[in-house]
Amino acid sequence: MVNIYLIVVNLLSLLINLSLAYFAVRLLLVFRGEKTDIGWGYVSLGVLALATSSSIFALYYILTLPSMIHPIAGVVMMIGDLLILLGLHEEYKRWQLSERSR
Repeated sequence: MVNIYLIVVNLLSLLINLSLAYFAVRLLLVFRGEKTDIGWGYVSLGVLALATSSSIFALYYILTLPSMIHPIAGVVMMIGDLLILLGLHEEYKRWQLSERSR
């Protein structure tokens, strides 16, 4: 028997991930084509990848998906982490440069 608590937590997680993905796409559309905001583009893509992988994990537990899905979601999560790291690094460099020019 499936634990009701896990189903509720994973459904809430899916709702939060859907919201994260929505705002990540909206942010990507705002920064579309602007070179100065490449850092936020990386962060948005990373959040989109993390929301996707977290949703896959939640669906894995709710629907008891095949075990091969779990490592795929892990790789997507790692890619999302890397994109967020790159984006934050780009923004850090940009803010450091603007602080030095003052």
